[in-house]
Amino acid sequence: MFLSLAVISQSWSLAVGGDIMLNSIKPGESVFRGVQSWLKSADIASANLEIPLTTVRETTPRKSTDELKAKKQFVLSANPAQASFIANAGLTLVGLANNHAMDHGWAGVRQMTASLDKVGVHWCGVGPNAEQADRAVVVKTAGGVRVAFVSYLAFVTDQALWKCSMATADSPGVAGLSLGGVIKQPQMRRLKSIVAEARSEADVVVVWLHWGEERQNLPKPYQVQLGRAFVEAGADCVLGAHPHVLQGAEVYAGHPIFYSLGNFVSPMPGSTCLFRLHFDGKKFTGADALPCAIATGSVVPLPVKDRAKAVSTFKALGDTLLKRYRNRRSTTVALN
Repeated sequence: MFLSLAVISQSWSLAVGGDIMLNSIKPGESVFRGVQSWLKSADIASANLEIPLTTVRETTPRKSTDELKAKKQFVLSANPAQASFIANAGLTLVGLANNHAMDHGWAGVRQMTASLDKVGVHWCGVGPNAEQADRAVVVKTAGGVRVAFVSYLAFVTDQALWKCSMATADSPGVAGLSLGGVIKQPQMRRLKSIVAEARSEADVVVVWLHWGEERQNLPKPYQVQLGRAFVEAGADCVLGAHPHVLQGAEVYAGHPIFYSLGNFVSPMPGSTCLFRLHFDGKKFTGADALPCAIATGSVVPLPVKDRAKAVSTFKALGDTLLKRYRNRRSTTVALN
């Protein structure tokens, strides 16, 4: 029997982080140990698993030799043994609709998803065809709230989507949104259909989007248009990945949109932030942040004395976002 959120009104939390870049990182507990207890304190924890966990040597023919030599494209992989450490870290679900998932073809994806299945980590955003790749995955909290996740590659052009092997009606790949870089009535119908399908199985709908421009702290206009359109289509939360740096966040019509969560972990040093989003049923009630450093292939919280400055820097990104993309339905994300 379906129970509406009028009956289920449970407080719950969603911990989120950005791109998990495990290429060149040796599997081990140290990768996530510093944030493990923090992630496990949330009801659900989610991130974008950017690098395929596979030993398959075959590579995608869609990224040419010339592009790889010029470092305009990259083909990456990580040890499948990393799956157990992702699970031990407390991650509940990973989005897979990104520009590296198909670097080693469908065989590479199948090895990765089998490794995740074995350790009990949910995943979404890939499939043997578009219908399966688009399918929402529902995770239930201890309090009974059913949270549906979908994951989409949302690059602007069809050429960019093709390069990353978007799933079609009869071929495997990543879930992709081919919207032509505009949001009009036909595109809104597509977004509403995605959310309605996910909502049919759940109380809350979370959308992972892989989009934007790398190393840019301000989202592109299309990101903002698409993120807000998903909220208007009924999504309760929108999470962004791909730029590898933090971008601003906003609460649009009462629902959080994080345009880029930066890197979660990477072989390259840097700074990042994890967030814990709080909900009462489907109502977003606030968030708290855990500023972190990425070093020697692991992610660790910043010293307490340095966290306020990092949070202030993130809030400034949100202020810039709201000034650039003014909208009366938008407010800043209040961070504890």
